[in-house]
Amino acid sequence: MAPNHDGPRSMATTPTGFRGVDVAVGRLVEGLGMASAAGRRVAARLGRPVLVWASATVPTLDPIALFQRAAGLGVERLLWARPADGRSIVGIGTAWEATAEGPARLGAVGDAWRRCLAEAVGVGCGAGPAAMGGFAFAPRVDPRSAWRAFPAGWLLVPSLVVRATGAGSEAVLSALVPPHGDGTSPHSDNSSLHGAVHLAALLDPQEGPARPQPLQTVPYPEQKTGMTVPPVVEIPPASEWKALVARAAAAVRDGALRKVVLARTVRVDGVTIGPATALQRLRTAYPGCVLFAVARGDLCFLGATPERLLRVRDGVVSTGALAGSAPRGATPEEDDYLGEVLLASPKDRLEHALVVEAVRDAMAAACDDVVAPPTPVLLRVSNVQHLYTPLRGHLRAPLGMLDLASLLHPTPAVGGVPREAALEWIARHEGFERGWYAGVVGWLDATGDGELSVAIRCALLHDRRATLFAGCGIVSDSDPEAEYAESCLKLRPLAEALDAPAALHGCR
Repeated sequence: MAPNHDGPRSMATTPTGFRGVDVAVGRLVEGLGMASAAGRRVAARLGRPVLVWASATVPTLDPIALFQRAAGLGVERLLWARPADGRSIVGIGTAWEATAEGPARLGAVGDAWRRCLAEAVGVGCGAGPAAMGGFAFAPRVDPRSAWRAFPAGWLLVPSLVVRATGAGSEAVLSALVPPHGDGTSPHSDNSSLHGAVHLAALLDPQEGPARPQPLQTVPYPEQKTGMTVPPVVEIPPASEWKALVARAAAAVRDGALRKVVLARTVRVDGVTIGPATALQRLRTAYPGCVLFAVARGDLCFLGATPERLLRVRDGVVSTGALAGSAPRGATPEEDDYLGEVLLASPKDRLEHALVVEAVRDAMAAACDDVVAPPTPVLLRVSNVQHLYTPLRGHLRAPLGMLDLASLLHPTPAVGGVPREAALEWIARHEGFERGWYAGVVGWLDATGDGELSVAIRCALLHDRRATLFAGCGIVSDSDPEAEYAESCLKLRPLAEALDAPAALHGCR
């Protein structure tokens, strides 16, 4: 997808610096009406629906409170936030969407987004409409799995987007107008416009900060039938996962693989902490990570990831290789010692070097002037430290963000090397559906800028059930007990955020 520096059609510029949320909402609604009138003419000429949008500056809102405020509306909700620099984007509802599956899913939805933007009509300032969404780890998602509501590739323009940059906030209302809307069809312009206008009321601070609500106490089907449901289930069980680590290390020694990432899940029942509370706790404990949440139907996928897939700003690509982990120390001296051990670890340095090599090669296919330092540094979050190498380059026209993402994903940090052999090994042996775990979540705007994160340190919530995920990179000398301990470190953030210590019951 080529960066659209001209942006979608913009009919007027909304003044900035106006006072009061009522004025902001009024300008948004008025602007969307103007865009709709023009967009309807474009749609009639083209014979297909057209995206219309309006933007305005708004007072800064707490992204988690906004995400929670829309919880009872029965619409999609998405959140992406980097607390450390005040950047966030929240999307509520769906004005336009594209789904795809298969190996080319990122490029397919990127092409659909580019076509949508080429015909869009807008009123306002700033970057215009933004798309949000995500992509599964694998090309397809088993519809019988817990991930049934999450397509393998999904990109949408929310009906309401509120985007904060650290220096201010902007809201965008979007709707889809058909070529011949009469207001009677659920897909007519009236339905889409009315939905967007209704969501604009969420911008009113008089609504008050939403209080985090616990998940509904709905019994599971197993409980309804009288079956006993274990409160904690490890998939695969600990002993089997450790044996699988040993098999994977042997496959590396035999030359079938150079590295493979093995994941495991822990399913905990009886969780009473809702998404908003979990996100607030993660924001406090991991401000340097990216918070993300995607709520569809009765499912919510959320986490706090330290890993960026890529960021694009004005054509400059920033990404990084994150692989090799160690715990944090109880004292500054111990912390430094553990970091030095990690930096000197042959096993971790090899694992990390494989990721750097793969990321650099992928970037070289889509970027000019790719640069990376010769040695990694330590990236520290609250409970774990990683080896990290930043990489930068300039995106080569006419390629776009999702074109590069399709080359990068899945990186060896979540898949392995060689990629296809590792993915085949994972599919054959791991024993569960990853879904969006180790997939991609994020956003991109009409100018071509955006940021995509690797969906790790995460959990899938359904009613009072939470499924937590963790993975470890396996190389020739990986030790099963050490890898299990590392997976426990990676489960801890969500276990603590959800008040689910049982998820760590097998950990020392």
